[in-house]
Amino acid sequence: MRGAAAGLAVLFAVALTTITTETLPMGLLPQLSRGLAVTESWAGLLVGGYSLLIIATAVPLTTLTGRWDRRRLLLAVMALFAISNALLAAAPNYQVALLARLIAALGHGVLWSAMAGYAAGLVEPAKAGRAVAVVFAGNSAALTVGVPLGTLLGQAAGWRAVFAVLSGVSVLLVLAGRAVLPRQEGSARPVGAGQALRIPSVRQVAAATALVMLGHFTLHTYLVPYLGSAAAAPALFVFGLAGIAGVAAAGLLADRHAGVALPGCLGLLAAALVALPVTGGPATITVIAVWGLAYAALPTLLQTLALQRAPGAGPGASALFIIAFNAGITAGSLAGGQALAFLGTGLLPVVAVIPVLSALLVMWLGARRQARAYAAVVT
Repeated sequence: MRGAAAGLAVLFAVALTTITTETLPMGLLPQLSRGLAVTESWAGLLVGGYSLLIIATAVPLTTLTGRWDRRRLLLAVMALFAISNALLAAAPNYQVALLARLIAALGHGVLWSAMAGYAAGLVEPAKAGRAVAVVFAGNSAALTVGVPLGTLLGQAAGWRAVFAVLSGVSVLLVLAGRAVLPRQEGSARPVGAGQALRIPSVRQVAAATALVMLGHFTLHTYLVPYLGSAAAAPALFVFGLAGIAGVAAAGLLADRHAGVALPGCLGLLAAALVALPVTGGPATITVIAVWGLAYAALPTLLQTLALQRAPGAGPGASALFIIAFNAGITAGSLAGGQALAFLGTGLLPVVAVIPVLSALLVMWLGARRQARAYAAVVT
């Protein structure tokens, strides 16, 4: 058990480092823009292009590496992150910086497609959901601790310094992974994402994931203009703290109650988005906390359901999850921008709640389909 704890600690750190690497440029856009002599919109492509490459390459690279030992795969990807961040820290121009980001993006999708299954394999089956929650706790820690600290360091010492630090951390994780992570064989006959997509419950989870991310990022991307600069900082802090609690709760519920907890969290998220426009003062902070708790629990529950409902097709199902996740983020930021431009800030929560309610409908229809199938077998 001690070995499993050490392995999960490394995976937590890997999740924290990779998500910080992915999202940190959002906090350093002015510095990147000045340092690379491009507009902030072009600097933003260092994030948008990253996500688009994940969407394009996650499936083929997951299929290509499906037979690899999971430890070997993780170490190879973290080596890519070390190279990418070092190259970005030394980039003489925008073209090299973009190349550096795309190098990391190539590894990001395949890593996250494999990491939940790898984490689950470190523990006994009854604790797999908790192991997956540890990985997604690293995701939450990146957004609540990694990115803010990275932004502060970038503002104080320069953006090149913070990416050099991330490169060094990636090297340390390669060494730590070699020391404590066990070998875990890939699949002799890996089931690709195309085959996993034929499983109705996998399609359901993928659709729900894309819709949740679409709704969440429609508002979250533009939370500062919605709340105002003064109110946004404490709100984001509360959102992050509540998110840590949400991940912890998901870890306790995922193994045995993911199918029940998931609709409950979706309903809680929808209720928070509906309540947000009609609250003010301390009540708004309470609603933000509920939003953060419900949202942070969802990736763990969705990923656990994807693994539970696709036995033997975990990597393929996880690849679809990662694609849906990133597609929802990209679409949400675009949808929120359009809503902000044409409808104004006040209606952002209304626009955001529609896809969340659609995700709840998808899960409800899937549950009804399963119930009918079960009734037909019993009778």
